[in-house]
Amino acid sequence: MTKLSTDIFVLCDYASVSQEQKLSIIGIFDQFFVANLPTTWPKMYLVAVVSGEAGKEYPLVLKLQAPTNEENSSFPDKEFKITLGQNGKANVMTELVNFPLTQAGIYKIQILNEKEKVGELEFKVNKTTATYEPNKVN
Repeated sequence: MTKLSTDIFVLCDYASVSQEQKLSIIGIFDQFFVANLPTTWPKMYLVAVVSGEAGKEYPLVLKLQAPTNEENSSFPDKEFKITLGQNGKANVMTELVNFPLTQAGIYKIQILNEKEKVGELEFKVNKTTATYEPNKVN
């Protein structure tokens, strides 16, 4: 039996899948720069390409771990099922709107299959100070 894994696992500005099942990913990132915490990120996409046994259905869980290793109550575990295509792959894509960023540090998003880690994505939230100064005309 083929072990389930992720070929791609990213956060991005935009993603889509065409009628031909071609995946397009625009603006991949793994860091956030914010002036205030807590805050929310207006819009982004979480995208993964999952590989395993062709034609098989898998139950999956999407889990978020905050920097302090405490469960993030504003992002409950998400359970879903996918069926892999004849090539043994499937696209997993979700739009995240007003995503909560509660503290600075490294967050982890995991995809689990029957409590086994299929893939893990880390991203970092950085608290910054605004340094923008408009050009002055003398």
